[in-house]
Amino acid sequence: MYRRYSQGTDGIQPRSQVRINRIKNILIVLLAAAVVTLAFIAIPGMQNKQSERALYIQKMQSECDEAVRQTAMLSRNAGADSAAILSRVRSGIYAVRTLNTLAGQSGRTPVNDEQLLTLQNTVDRYLSFLTTGMDTGEYQTNLQNGLTDLQTLVNGLE
Repeated sequence: MYRRYSQGTDGIQPRSQVRINRIKNILIVLLAAAVVTLAFIAIPGMQNKQSERALYIQKMQSECDEAVRQTAMLSRNAGADSAAILSRVRSGIYAVRTLNTLAGQSGRTPVNDEQLLTLQNTVDRYLSFLTTGMDTGEYQTNLQNGLTDLQTLVNGLE
């Protein structure tokens, strides 16, 4: 008729343990929901970063191609429009440098900034030799080679 004490606890948990288990289960469900929500929010953000970087690289390629075209128009005998062409080349290099910085905000820049600085310095030296009437053939060759190397590097980016 009466049960023994040892027989009275067959799988029955105290009420405090039941409450603790319910709280644990609720917390687990809430954490799982938070993880799923963060995944839905983070994945499109990462895709936007990739498309943004691809757009910057595409624009860098366009600017670099234009700078190479402008450099090819320079004449060896320092024509009257050479200073205007050099200013367009300089602005193209500056645009590539700015886009390079923007594309590398979340990590490493696609192009080494020192290479771009070297090209800008080459344009400046070329312009100074052009205005003084000195021979500019070496600087045009250096600029053309540097821009061609940059174009190859930028076109290889993804």
